[in-house]
Amino acid sequence: MFIRNFLTPLCELTSIHPNETIASALNKMSKHLSLPCVGEADRFVGIVSKRSIFEAFEAVSGNTSFAEFAKHSVATCVIHDVPRLTFEDHFEDTIEIIIRIPFVPIVQDGKFLGIVKRSDVQSALAVAFATNVEADRLLLGVPEVEGAFERLFNTTHRLGLSVVTCVPFDAGENLNRRVLLKVRKSQKLDTLVNDLERAGFLVIQVN
Repeated sequence: MFIRNFLTPLCELTSIHPNETIASALNKMSKHLSLPCVGEADRFVGIVSKRSIFEAFEAVSGNTSFAEFAKHSVATCVIHDVPRLTFEDHFEDTIEIIIRIPFVPIVQDGKFLGIVKRSDVQSALAVAFATNVEADRLLLGVPEVEGAFERLFNTTHRLGLSVVTCVPFDAGENLNRRVLLKVRKSQKLDTLVNDLERAGFLVIQVN
């Protein structure tokens, strides 16, 4: 998976210019909680959110009405400290960012190219975990030893099973790796479980 394959380009986005008024920005945000702020020459400035606007208003609310506040430049409401990626970054780098902000800005050589949306990350994860593929699902405990995955795939290959996906992640225990293994449905599932256990894997769950 490549970031460029999941990009929604700037030309398809609603964006905010830092020189426009807060009222204009709020009008653009009628159907959005936040939008990218893009300056001259497509320079990425940051993100403007409804929350950042109202937090900025709270900071001055004792001195002005909201109607007056909305006439000011939206530049005071921009969140500048926003993580961003390039086409050279790995797609999985989007995950850490997307849990904190609504979209991942993609900036190349100082130019804002577009965003990766949360729905795009969800779709990519669905593919990685093969959520829409009918398969037998096994959750395995795997010891952190050399050749563990070689033994795993030797087992599936020997039984002639088609691996749909194999996703490892940390478990923090003695068998300190977990592996989500999905194989095409087969009459050999019980044999697979037995062979995996003989090969040193802990079969935690079978669905």
